[in-house]
Formats: sequence, structure tokens, C-alpha cells
Amino acid sequence: MQKDNKRNMMLVKAEMVATVALLSQPIMTPFFRSLGLSQSEIALTQMAFTLALMILNIPLGYVADRFGRKQANVVGDLLCALALIGYAHTRSFWQIVTCETLFGIGVAFSQGVDSTLLRHFCQKEDAANVQELYEKQFSRVTVVCEVYSFILILLGGPIGAISFRLAIGLSSIPLFIGAILSMMVEDDSPRLLVVRKGTDGQQKKRFEALTQMCDILQETLNDPQLRLRIMAHIVVRECTHGIIWIFTPLMMLVGVPLSIVSVGWALNDAMSFVGAFVANKYASRMRDWQIYATPIVGVMIASFMMFTSLNVFTVWLYGLFGMARGWVSATSMPRLKSYIENEAAQTTVESFARVCSQFLYVITVYVINRAADVELRYALLATVVIFLPLALPVVIALKRENSVMA
Repeated sequence: MQKDNKRNMMLVKAEMVATVALLSQPIMTPFFRSLGLSQSEIALTQMAFTLALMILNIPLGYVADRFGRKQANVVGDLLCALALIGYAHTRSFWQIVTCETLFGIGVAFSQGVDSTLLRHFCQKEDAANVQELYEKQFSRVTVVCEVYSFILILLGGPIGAISFRLAIGLSSIPLFIGAILSMMVEDDSPRLLVVRKGTDGQQKKRFEALTQMCDILQETLNDPQLRLRIMAHIVVRECTHGIIWIFTPLMMLVGVPLSIVSVGWALNDAMSFVGAFVANKYASRMRDWQIYATPIVGVMIASFMMFTSLNVFTVWLYGLFGMARGWVSATSMPRLKSYIENEAAQTTVESFARVCSQFLYVITVYVINRAADVELRYALLATVVIFLPLALPVVIALKRENSVMA
């Protein structure tokens, strides 16, 4: 039994690694521009992806909790793979929107499922120290994800320089592999089940999906500690997200050739590895407010300095975005999940946090890319203007909470 549990844990972690990055990521902006899209239109395609996520994330998170997380992961990975195959044949803005929407549906099926399964298998491995084991396992797999992303993205630029569409099509292969790995998992994680009083006084099982989702969300919002961590997660996750479509144009603006743009992306992924590695070593000793403040500080420094002086040397300060992303990947969601008491509702609550995050992304990705259409450096200024006022109250509230608890 213990051996089977370790096997399932390894399969879940392997799937997390296989599906964490896209080979085509470094060349997506040049691909969009080759089809005549502006930065604002690129943002609109991402809004289509995110709106699909926002609409379906909570319902499909509930479906995973209720009917099977393994099945949700398989469907999600397959839909994303098919979306990328379609993407490789797109010729217009609306075809891109269609593929982004399909990709968003796929992500909505699988998002949060792998981390919930990993926590479940950690629970079976060591119930007495489940949170400690989960954070350790999650941090370790995050580090491996960053190494894998580094290799994949390093290959993306040269392949994309040969053919944008080839790089996009090849990006589907790891997602098909992820689906196969998910099929091999033996999912015995707990399912959601509503139990209510019947008119005859007997306990009756009733599957009231909408009512149950509303109950879970109400419990989440009524928990002040969990609510505050969700707010913190939203800010730290999105502060590195809306700016990613500007990274390739920033490098090309300061003279980096398209053929080696992937080197910049790979170096940024290496910085993500550093961020995840440092988090794995030190975050467990830090208070919550320090964990969430650390990536904000890095992003603000990088954004302000590159806005002030953008050249071939300062553009590499973008690596601080990579460090922040790695740090957030390793710390934010595991810390948030430690405040979710209902294990059976893990995916639903995580989906709610992601929907809130995606709502912010829909706004910020358009504002940041619209600013870039005016002047590329203004995207960096927009990042500071948006996220600094959002981050300060959250960090202050977390510090005040820690002081009271101490």
C-alpha cells in the first residue's frame, strides 16, 4: 500500500512537471505580431482565455472534487494539447481567440487538481505532518519544474526561428504525456458529498451542486485568515503575469536577436529556479507577511529601474520577475491551502482563488499591454501603479495578524 502511494505521488509530480511550460512561450509574441496583432489585441486574446477560465474554474473545480480529480486532469491535458494543435494552424485573430478559449477550458478542468492530489497522497504518507510534507514536496517539484521549463524554453527560440507553427505544434506533446501519466494515477482522494436531514428525520444524500458550491464559497469568504491569504495570492501571482507578453519585445527593443530571445527566456526561467530553490530552503522559517512581501519587492525594484533606464544591461533586471514567479510558485498556494479545513473541497477553494486572480489578470493584462502600445516602457510603469497600491494593504494586514498571534 505504501509503495502504491509513493508511485501515485511520483506520477502526480511527473504530470505537474510535464505540463508546467510551453516550448513555444518565447516566440508567441512574435507569432502574434507576424499575424498583424497589436499588443492590445494580444491582450484581448489572453482575455478570452482568462474569461473561459473565470467562468468554468469553480464549476469544474467542483466537478473534480465531486466526481474525480484524475478524470478532470486527463480531460484538461487533452483539451490543452488539442488547442495547441489547432493553434499551429491559426491565420486570424478570431481563430486565435477560439484556440485560446479551448485552451482555457482545458486549464479550467485540470487547474488545482494536481496540487490537491499531491496533498492527498502526502496525507496518506504522513497524516501527522501532512502540511510540512506537502510544502516540502510541492517546493521540490517546483524546483524540478523550473529546470524543465529552462530546458524547454531554451529550445523554443531556435525551433521558433525555423517555424513558429512547428514550435507551437510540438508544445502539445508534453500535454499528451501529462494525460497519459494522469491515467496511470490511482485516485482514492475523498469526494464531496452533501448530507442533509430528510423530512422523515433520516440522513439523505443529495447532490445539490449549486447549493454546495455556494456553501463552500460562503465558508471561504467567512474565514478571515483564508480570505486574507487568497487576497495575498491574487496580488503576488498576478504581479508577474500581465507583463510576460512584453518580455520578448523588451529584449528585441534593446537589440537582442529573435534567434536568441529564448536564451533570455531560459535565463529568466533559471532565475525562477533560483527563486523556487531559495523558497524551498528558507520560506518555512518566515512569517506569512514576509513570504508574500518578498516577490512584491523584487517586482517593484525591477519595474521601476527598467522604466527609468532601459538598455541592454538593465533589461536583465527582468530576472527579478522570474525569481518572484519561482518564489510564488513554491510558497503561495501551499501556504493558502494550509488554511483550508475541508480537504474534500480543496480544488473548489483553489479554483475560487484562481478565479479571483484571473479577474485581476483580465484587467491588468489589457492595461499593461495598452500602455505598451503607447510606449513599451510604460508597461513597466503600469505594473508599479497597479500592484504597489494593491500589495501594501495586504502585507500590512498580514503583518498585523502575525503580531496579534505572536
